[in-house]
Amino acid sequence: MNILAFDTSTEIFSVSLKIDKNNYAFSCSRGYKHSETLVTEIDSILKKGSSSVKDLDLIVCPRGPGSFTGLRIGMATAKGLSLGSGIPMVTVPTLDMMAFGLEFYDGIVVPIIDARKNRFYTAFYYQGRKITDNLDLTFEEISNKLNEYDSVLFAGPDREMFTDNYKDSSFYKVESVSSKIWSTNLIELGQLQFAAGGSSHETEGPLYLRKSEAELGKKLKP
Repeated sequence: MNILAFDTSTEIFSVSLKIDKNNYAFSCSRGYKHSETLVTEIDSILKKGSSSVKDLDLIVCPRGPGSFTGLRIGMATAKGLSLGSGIPMVTVPTLDMMAFGLEFYDGIVVPIIDARKNRFYTAFYYQGRKITDNLDLTFEEISNKLNEYDSVLFAGPDREMFTDNYKDSSFYKVESVSSKIWSTNLIELGQLQFAAGGSSHETEGPLYLRKSEAELGKKLKP
């Protein structure tokens, strides 16, 4: 399958393309303006692959949790491309994307996303199987849940921010890759998900674990 995937769920942006047996990828770290450059980078990577949207078989983006704005941008772009071209799209849980490829680890894999307000989005995985729901918790709450496990591998873009809170580092490891191109995982996960269940429904929206600041602000107004 020819697949385009992009990740705007966190401050680390990436876009990947699989055309026939060739793979292309681009990633930019924190501070990237997703809304201003996503379409430009999609166009750029398609040109690198000597292809266009009409050559695609599938479009993939993260569903959430993650940045409220980033998820909306990514999903709106994916839906626009899908509806405009008739190409199916699927959305993949963000934390699944970050844990993918770490099934080899003999312990608990814990991807970490900074959720602001001293909280983190996470979920626990064991040998590729998700063993908790998506979580929105404080450092202390996550640490308490991890007390029953002997070996933990922290992954995700904010793993080091999280582990800086620990004084004892003997029970955990931190994924060593400093700059992950998460959208490459979306290529494989999206293909598997599409084969298993087909295209995501066009009315599907981002997965939020809490209300946005804008929604909370509306409730506070008289």
